[in-house]
Amino acid sequence: MDEFNLEEPGAIQLKYYALGVGQVRVGFRGDDLKPEVLELIEKIQLDPEALAEVRETALALEANAYDISPNVYGQTPPAEPMVESPSL
Repeated sequence: MDEFNLEEPGAIQLKYYALGVGQVRVGFRGDDLKPEVLELIEKIQLDPEALAEVRETALALEANAYDISPNVYGQTPPAEPMVESPSL
């Protein structure tokens, strides 16, 4: 998939996806002065405890971002913790 920003004419990101995985590579083409290539090298499935820890850390980082950059983050509502449905 080609992705571009009208404010950066000539710089195009090339995004690659794999079925069942999601985004696996980001490349570039065009006039980007600082091109970078990102590649997925490992996929890890977190157990529920590790996922809860990551979620808590992400929410804390986001709360901090609202404190230190209210002009940026104040434009959007904060993320809300997921409510997990009971197992069947």
